[in-house]
Amino acid sequence: MATIDVAKSSMLDAILDTFVDNKRQLLHCLVCVSRLSSSIGDKRTVGGHYEQLFRACSSQYQGEGPTGILLVYPQHCLHLIEAPSELLMDVVKDLDKQAKQKAMLEASRILIYATNIKMRFYSHWCHRVLNLPTLQKGDSYQTNNPVHDTVVSNLENLYALGQRLGKMPQLEQKKTLDNLPEKVPDLLLQQDVLEYFLAQPELMTPAEFVKMYGKPPQITLDGETIWPLPVRLFPYD
Repeated sequence: MATIDVAKSSMLDAILDTFVDNKRQLLHCLVCVSRLSSSIGDKRTVGGHYEQLFRACSSQYQGEGPTGILLVYPQHCLHLIEAPSELLMDVVKDLDKQAKQKAMLEASRILIYATNIKMRFYSHWCHRVLNLPTLQKGDSYQTNNPVHDTVVSNLENLYALGQRLGKMPQLEQKKTLDNLPEKVPDLLLQQDVLEYFLAQPELMTPAEFVKMYGKPPQITLDGETIWPLPVRLFPYD
């Protein structure tokens, strides 16, 4: 009688496989707004910069690539990214670097960092330069609502944009992306709102975000707060 070798897996193998699968599925969402440097000539370079950044990150992190949308306004850019936490941290660190160097993106604020989101709102990552008139100096957004409520109401439009694009055939989706101000003006955040967000101290800057989340926590053991120090009777090496 022929025998069949069946690969046996232990409980540890099953636990490790589950851990890897869960880790691979973890997905987070970052939305940030930035002010463009006046020295930028061709605004398409902003999208090109992130394409290079994502390519560099793809060689370091396994799993699916980022999805989302980068909208480049005359004076601002709005970026929604759905990706693993490591990639999002690299994006925030890049924003911090640019702000310190007064480079392409002079100042930024984090609107939201949502962890463990259940689904992607965008099927792929794309960027578009919006053909809009420049915001005038006297134009400012006025509201009596808390900053949090203003952020939430505007982010709902950004999520709705992704859902609407996802329901379109590919050709129609491309035409809509190429003409967003004409096709979906109700879902685009206004320029004065973006400038309003940049002025709100309640919203974290990239430097504040990296300081809070980019370093491992400093843990103090109970034994380190006792004097005299306890005597270790047994070697640990």
